[in-house]
Amino acid sequence: MKNIKLIKNTILCVCISLLYFGCTEADFQKYPKDNVTEGAFFTDAENVRQMLNSAYTSTREFYAYSSSSGFLFIAELPSDDSYNSKFNNTNTHITLNEITWQSDNTLFEEAWNRAYATISRCHLAMEHAETVMKDAALKARYVNEAKYLRALMYFNLVRTFGDVPLVLKDVINTEELFLYGREPKANVLAQIIADLKDASNLEIKYGNNSDIGYATGAAAKALLGEVYLTMHNYTEAKAVLGELISSGAGAGYGLMENYNDIFKAKNSNNKEIVFAVQFARGFDPSQGNPIISGAYPNESVPDPQLHHMLTRGSGTMLVTRDLTEAFEDTDPRRNMIESRLDGAMEVMQNQRTYHWTLKYFDEDMTDIIDSGCDLIIHRWADILLMYAEALNETGSTTEALNYLKQVRERVGLETDNSLGTNHDAMFLALENERRLELHQEGHRWFDLVRTGRAQTVINAHLKSKTEISGDQDPNIGMDNQEKGDGSRSIQDFQLIFPIPQSQININPDKLAQNAGY
Repeated sequence: MKNIKLIKNTILCVCISLLYFGCTEADFQKYPKDNVTEGAFFTDAENVRQMLNSAYTSTREFYAYSSSSGFLFIAELPSDDSYNSKFNNTNTHITLNEITWQSDNTLFEEAWNRAYATISRCHLAMEHAETVMKDAALKARYVNEAKYLRALMYFNLVRTFGDVPLVLKDVINTEELFLYGREPKANVLAQIIADLKDASNLEIKYGNNSDIGYATGAAAKALLGEVYLTMHNYTEAKAVLGELISSGAGAGYGLMENYNDIFKAKNSNNKEIVFAVQFARGFDPSQGNPIISGAYPNESVPDPQLHHMLTRGSGTMLVTRDLTEAFEDTDPRRNMIESRLDGAMEVMQNQRTYHWTLKYFDEDMTDIIDSGCDLIIHRWADILLMYAEALNETGSTTEALNYLKQVRERVGLETDNSLGTNHDAMFLALENERRLELHQEGHRWFDLVRTGRAQTVINAHLKSKTEISGDQDPNIGMDNQEKGDGSRSIQDFQLIFPIPQSQININPDKLAQNAGY
């Protein structure tokens, strides 16, 4: 069930801390240079919860602000799973799709701004919890929820930009803001780990409906395991993920029997979901998930049986043909990708077929486009596959096979037992399984970068001139091509993205650009 309190929350409090991250120089001139206080807003636990809820709201805006804006597009468009339809779209998305991005790309700036906005709200909640809350247990919960959200934002920042400013308090003096430079990634990761260890003390799973949707100890451990994998600290990843699987299964987490049911709005926060960014249908102003339109073609592909009022989207994040062809013939997960001929092209000799995900399509919409499908951050299948990876990298390949099998058996697929005796084969099998299981959920690009496979896999994809939107002549034109003309490749420096140029302009003495940009 949705946490309606969390969904309906509007930002009832103003974040008065003046983080320069996400501001312009003009913004600084609007405020006095002396301290700005929060006044009398924070008086009790309810005010702290309101601020914490605003941090959850900001997290939602970070991942999916609109049908063409949000971190999900940064995580998906550079990969071999997703592409941007160039028809009626801007260079913001096209350059991500074609691996030609630059520091002025507004998606990077928006991700930076919204991540630090979320972090700022976490600081306000944590600091005022210490001063106004008397219930020690509730105070610890609120502080640890904020630490999970802060860790989630910093993890996304460091794996996107590398070294980033590490702010650990509410900053209320504008002059102090210019003292923050780029902190080494290792130091930021150390803080993330510390935050997640604290947040792991949250309840493993909430039982009350009013608590569902908030961060849990299971979410903290899932993210901590992913952080350790990213650091190639496989021993620690194995320990934390193994403990989570043991305690989480006892608390009621597990695989849904039907893969499609994971993503249905009416099944939100089901037993497979460990943490999801919450959306909901039927509110004014809208609380719906805008990815539904971003993941839908921006040319006419009507299907009244399935999509009723949704006949044209923005085409921001479509599915590559390469991904659709990667599924085994009997794999039901392929059913979460819709394929349809472009209706506007039917009279032309060279027709194109669009493919798009149904993971954000709310089948219960009736009057308007308003999806209640959540954006999943951690789910049980992801945890099983991460644990299998950690096992494989620590010499327990045979044991890793058991967890790979769990994921595949859920969808009725058999697994080659010989994988249990071959580390390299298991490595590639897990890479492929994560691609098929977690497609369009924001994992593919960062998975490949984490394992050192991004250039091998995506460069091969980029050089395939047949990677176009359908079975058509590759010479039709760039508008029909998924990833470009086959002449591009990912360079070493592009494994992290550029610091937004706007932030460097604000504080050039402290913020230097990543090499290559």
